Amino acid sequence: MPGSCLLRCLLAAAALAAGWLPGSPGLGGEPFPVTADSGDTADTVPLAIPSVAAGFASFTEVSAAVEAERQRVTALEARLTELEKKTTPEPLPSPPASAAGDQRPDVAAEEKDTPKTDAQKAAEPYEIGSDTNLASRWSSGYHAESKHKDFRVKVGGRTQVDAVAFSAGPGPGNQAPNQGGLDPALADTVNLRRARFRVEGRMYEFYDWAAEYDFVNQINVNNEVYPTERDSGPSTAVTDLWLQVRELPVLGTVRVGNQKDPYGYEHLTSSRWLNFMERSFAQDAFEGPFNNGFLPGIQVMNSNEEGNVGWQIGEFKNTSNPFGFSNSSGGSMTVGRLVFLPVYEDEGRKLLHLGISGRTMEPRRQYTSFDTKTGLPKGDPVTAVRFRSRGSIRNGPPGPLNSIYADSGLLEGSWQNMIGLEFVGNNGPWSFQSEYFGSWLYNATTTSAGPLNTNGYQPAPGTNVGTVYYQAGYAEVLYFLTGESRTYSKIEYRFDRPVPHNNFYAIRGGGSGRRLSVSEGAWQVGMRYNYLCLSDGEVNGGVLNGMTLGLNWLLNPNARVYFNYDFTYRNFISTPFTKVDGVVTPSPSYDGSGWIHGLGMRLAFDF
Repeated sequence: MPGSCLLRCLLAAAALAAGWLPGSPGLGGEPFPVTADSGDTADTVPLAIPSVAAGFASFTEVSAAVEAERQRVTALEARLTELEKKTTPEPLPSPPASAAGDQRPDVAAEEKDTPKTDAQKAAEPYEIGSDTNLASRWSSGYHAESKHKDFRVKVGGRTQVDAVAFSAGPGPGNQAPNQGGLDPALADTVNLRRARFRVEGRMYEFYDWAAEYDFVNQINVNNEVYPTERDSGPSTAVTDLWLQVRELPVLGTVRVGNQKDPYGYEHLTSSRWLNFMERSFAQDAFEGPFNNGFLPGIQVMNSNEEGNVGWQIGEFKNTSNPFGFSNSSGGSMTVGRLVFLPVYEDEGRKLLHLGISGRTMEPRRQYTSFDTKTGLPKGDPVTAVRFRSRGSIRNGPPGPLNSIYADSGLLEGSWQNMIGLEFVGNNGPWSFQSEYFGSWLYNATTTSAGPLNTNGYQPAPGTNVGTVYYQAGYAEVLYFLTGESRTYSKIEYRFDRPVPHNNFYAIRGGGSGRRLSVSEGAWQVGMRYNYLCLSDGEVNGGVLNGMTLGLNWLLNPNARVYFNYDFTYRNFISTPFTKVDGVVTPSPSYDGSGWIHGLGMRLAFDF
């Protein structure tokens, strides 16, 4: 310590003053001589240093000075200890190592003051599920999500309002159903096509879920063959109602619940951004008849690392119930889909999509006869399929009140196989989409479901007609007049939400001129050829050839207006049967062929 050194000096001075050291001159002696080293020259003059004790008159003064200095040093040491208690110096930060193992201090300070990017924050260690605070935002719907995006919620829905008008030739338009006419008859209507409410989200990063309900559905309460409004009751049906786990090894994503099975491109495309008011005839005949296209089951979805090859496979319950319900054994259905993208550029604005899908299944178990008073089924159910299709423009809400253009009747069968081929292209404002479907029903037999004069029962009920092959296809081309392009999703490999370059508005400006300021939104034109054949051999369900012209006005990403004009030629010969003395006897045939024209407009919005 500095005080100790000073104390030793004072004591040495005191010793010199007392004459204790050799050569000491005593208290009043001469100054202490210091000579140079032997290496100096001979004439070196001794250097005289004054004695430390020269300023003291007695040893008592020396002792008093030493004691005063000791007390001052003690006070300073106490003060220093007190200051050390109050202030703890911060350790200097270690400079971050550079690629060469060194970094300039000014660079380290600059990096310390620079805010971290989102990517750097995301790379920091984080416990999944520890942050459950959600922040709200709007992104084509209401979203709320946590900072690390491991929790998400989206609340939304869709509403579609239709206004339609029809005209038809004598065959389909004027004749009774048992004479080849449409069943039910055509009618100009205004109706709600869809009204759905949906909540979906993500939890703990790897779990996704969806719950959606459609409030516009009608079921045939009394099982009438020719339903009327008296027989139809509105019911809320489930659509998407599933939970999925993502990023599983080998499997990818596993989804369980009520969902769309992976059969068909337009089937998987959401009704929120359909190209036309209705999907093709194949949707009704093959893809999603009687159940809104949703089935209970389990599905696996995955792709290669580049994302240009995707596959889906699942096992489902083959049920026609729109509530995901089945109370019969059998009816299993295996479905698979494989997609290849030989061209995918600019996030899908330029792409070529090739796909193949297939189903193999036991037909649904259905009742063939009902009590005329109660409407309850009688007898045992049989494995049977009914192929039918409504028009490209509908004249009623989902359910039995829509006119049926083609109908095979209920055919009993042992097994059913189906195939679907997909060819889709996108190139800036141009898009092309086409599909082909085929269905094989093995060991088919006509049935006596309902009155014998119902359309489509040729030949007589109970006749074994072998393997029945039905087919359908469509091709459509669309063009954005305002330059937009379709967006594409690699999750389920189908088109996604189109987004206008500019939202529509028309407002008056300020000033004396008050000029009108207009933004047009997005405009798209399209044309589709539509084909369905439900006639094969002895079984005649009818053949449809249709053309739909469309004009779509996208007001913004969430709202659009459809204008569709459709003309379809229906080729159908009906040979109803009656009972004469208990024997089924064919009646004269009726020609229900002819043109059907429909004009429709839809206001659709989702949120």
